[in-house]
Amino acid sequence: MLIEHILKEGVNNIAVFYGGRFQPMHQGHSDVYKHLCSKFGADNVFIATTFSQKAKKAHASEDFSSDPFTFSEKASIMNKMFNIPGDKIINTNPYRPDLAAIGADPATTATILVYGAKDADRLATGTGFLHKLPDDMDELVPTSNDRGYVYVAPLMQGGMSASDFRTDMAGPEEDQTKQQSFSKFFGKFDQGIFDFIKGRLT
Repeated sequence: MLIEHILKEGVNNIAVFYGGRFQPMHQGHSDVYKHLCSKFGADNVFIATTFSQKAKKAHASEDFSSDPFTFSEKASIMNKMFNIPGDKIINTNPYRPDLAAIGADPATTATILVYGAKDADRLATGTGFLHKLPDDMDELVPTSNDRGYVYVAPLMQGGMSASDFRTDMAGPEEDQTKQQSFSKFFGKFDQGIFDFIKGRLT
């Protein structure tokens, strides 16, 4: 369903934020992004991620086990490995993204937040800010009404794991084995990104 227009009075735009840690983004994430672009229109879809204070403190102590990559590094990997435009990768809270970061007006823009099933299941919807995305897009109301909508992302690539990938890259295996893990994770090989990730994790 490509969103070409929204009929609800007061809403003339949608902003779709696919949120996550993306440490790093993998093929499954990229396929979800492509799905969202097809469903909602590429101009309306953004990646929402950030580099938390907790992660910054971990980096300061050279702990790269959980959140090894900064926002700019994650964005660079997304762009290099999956051709996601830099202006579609937004440094904002995935659970309450800032529309100002994309130049959108909350009074005329409906916000749609996209999560995997696991994250979506633990989020309360129906009260407060978050509500389930209605089947009828005419029912959307502006973000300024303290309303956002949740769309559950389909599972792609069998549910790949960034945590497992980081473990593989940090392990004692030879480069050939790590290169195979890298290619499986990203769908292709890039020597520069491989060297960067291996260097950060080992």
